[in-house]
Amino acid sequence: MNVLKSIILSFIFVLLGWGCISQESSEQEEIVELNKDIMVKKWADLSGGLRGKVIYARPPKLIILNLNNGAEQTVPGVFVAGGKGRRNRGKSPRPSWSPDGKQFVYRYDNKVYVCDEAGNKKHIYQEQMDCSNETRWSWYQERGDELTDWLVGPSKEGHVILVNVESPSNIRIVYGGGDVEKHCELTGTGNFVVYDNGSHIYVTQTGSVKPGKKISQGQSCRPSASPDNRVAWLPAPHTRYILVDAAAGLKVGEIMAPAGEEIYRSNWSNSSDYAVHM
Repeated sequence: MNVLKSIILSFIFVLLGWGCISQESSEQEEIVELNKDIMVKKWADLSGGLRGKVIYARPPKLIILNLNNGAEQTVPGVFVAGGKGRRNRGKSPRPSWSPDGKQFVYRYDNKVYVCDEAGNKKHIYQEQMDCSNETRWSWYQERGDELTDWLVGPSKEGHVILVNVESPSNIRIVYGGGDVEKHCELTGTGNFVVYDNGSHIYVTQTGSVKPGKKISQGQSCRPSASPDNRVAWLPAPHTRYILVDAAAGLKVGEIMAPAGEEIYRSNWSNSSDYAVHM
């Protein structure tokens, strides 16, 4: 099994600019530039020079950060919400890349959009989609005779559904248990669903209508699925993510936050070897 490598964005809240910095302050601008330099060096050491990019919110903008040179790009014509405090965080766009890195999905004003780096966006509407605050939609690419793009997220009935990007009226229920509470993801293999029922994190095979294996203990949240058949969940206190083999339902490792830091969310890259954390 590949070893998961991670890069911790311990300075992400400075970069997000949620009232943390003033654009007029040269001293704080220098801090941001220093943090970018740290990011570039850490990514180079970690990845061995692979190309990489991160998308994140600096409300009201979405920003793409090039991990190889530290350059930032604002996605033109895209507006998002979010900010400090639980209520505002629930409005955050929670962007997620497509596996090929050409587009991303995000949420704004209870609507879900797909977009590219040039700002060309499309509203994805299907009446069963739950696009309310705190929900997160991610991207799944189905490989067959042709590559098919789907969005993965919760339905208003508490299921996990796939919504076709090209034809949003085309949907598929991949977990029909009716107990999903806002947070769910599908592994890149398409074999397993991980979800939060409001109390615990479960992992189950796609196509199931019954809860699978409970993989969490105590207070838990923010399930995450990898490109391979691993999933993860965040226990309290938020100092680590627990990695789980989805088929066996057994712990296979942990991702630790730096000393004195907390992890808010973990997102896998399109490679199962890398994850980024906020």
